[in-house]
Amino acid sequence: MTDAQLDNAIVRHAQSASRWKTVCFSALLVAALSAASMGVAAHQTSASAAAPAASATATMQSQAQPTVSPSPTPTITPTPTLAQVIPAAFANLSQLDGSSTLASAGVELNEMQRSQLMERIEDFRAQGYQASFVVVDMRTGAAIASYGGMPMYTASSIKAPYIVSLAQTGAVDINAVATSATADAAGLNQLITQTLQVSDNDTYEALYKRFGAAPTMQWLAGTGATTGLNGYYGDVTAIDLARMWVNSYDYLFGASADAADAQGRTWLAQQMRSSLNSSIAAVHGEGETVASKAGWIYGEGNLYAYNDAGIVIPAGSMQLSEKPQGYVLAMLTNACARDDLLTALAQTVDDAMRAA
Repeated sequence: MTDAQLDNAIVRHAQSASRWKTVCFSALLVAALSAASMGVAAHQTSASAAAPAASATATMQSQAQPTVSPSPTPTITPTPTLAQVIPAAFANLSQLDGSSTLASAGVELNEMQRSQLMERIEDFRAQGYQASFVVVDMRTGAAIASYGGMPMYTASSIKAPYIVSLAQTGAVDINAVATSATADAAGLNQLITQTLQVSDNDTYEALYKRFGAAPTMQWLAGTGATTGLNGYYGDVTAIDLARMWVNSYDYLFGASADAADAQGRTWLAQQMRSSLNSSIAAVHGEGETVASKAGWIYGEGNLYAYNDAGIVIPAGSMQLSEKPQGYVLAMLTNACARDDLLTALAQTVDDAMRAA
């Protein structure tokens, strides 16, 4: 269209609009005069006819714009990181009533959990044994205990925490040990492997004679522990043994894959798999990660113990520093050779943790 044609179209449109304005104005004027001449009755009729129209308009508007209730904002509970769980665990362990038959901190046991755990505790007592246990939920730091403050003889259950303390304090170069990088590291590799896998007392004593108790006491500083090492073995409470394994969880599984000693940590945790006589390992499948160490003595030196402690992590768990999983369990008893009692207790604890 040319500019001239466009100008002509605009003019014609303006003229048409002007004619329609005149017609509309005339029609409105006629309607107004007609209404005035019909009087009040016509006005009332007109008003009553208009009301339904207004109502219909309102209905249409309501249908066109329905009222929508806003959706509630979902509540998101952040998952605690391991850096948050560790201090929470130590705090809850400090709050436990160590003399109670069954105590908890950071969690409320339901009736089924309480009943089942009490039944297992009574199994030991009914047969004349003493037993204590502590379990720490590594997802939250919550803790449960039975007589957790009663000191009992550790036997060989102290060996794994002792070796972790050597690695974490740097008393041994765990990367060098894992790869047998030197002759000395190869010798330490053999001592640690034999101590953890078959509970060799001679290899443990060789380690203790070389490094002593100082690394372990340094390692326990800040955990709230009140019992530790007294010679090669000694008496500890289940609460303090649980503290040692919480520390071990942090060291063995809390490091990132690119940590300087990640290779050594992985190797060390592997030496605690399928530990000899471990009741904890006995109730878990191969897909789960279990790092544990049992200990036993049958009257030698008038000492009696059948213990087990360690870490359980569900199958498929990854990035534990960001999303910690599983639990720590420490069991101290004098029920020599009664692995049936310890296994039953370990299974009941596991059931309670899965239900939590």
